[in-house]
Amino acid sequence: MTQSVFENEVFVLIFLVLSVFRIYLEVIGYDFNSLPMTKKMIKNPEKFHKYGFYFSIGYFVLFAPTYLLT
Repeated sequence: MTQSVFENEVFVLIFLVLSVFRIYLEVIGYDFNSLPMTKKMIKNPEKFHKYGFYFSIGYFVLFAPTYLLT
């Protein structure tokens, strides 16, 4: 019987910490457009980083209650 990544508590906790860190960086006003890889690889960085923020919020909303209540 194999275990899914979403059922592994270590991975869920790691990704929750990363999503909270991403949300924190957005709240304090970190400029993601100044990152070196953003300047070289992405044509529309504002849109790319906005979607990353939305994914972080979505992951937190979906998995934080499950992790905290178990």
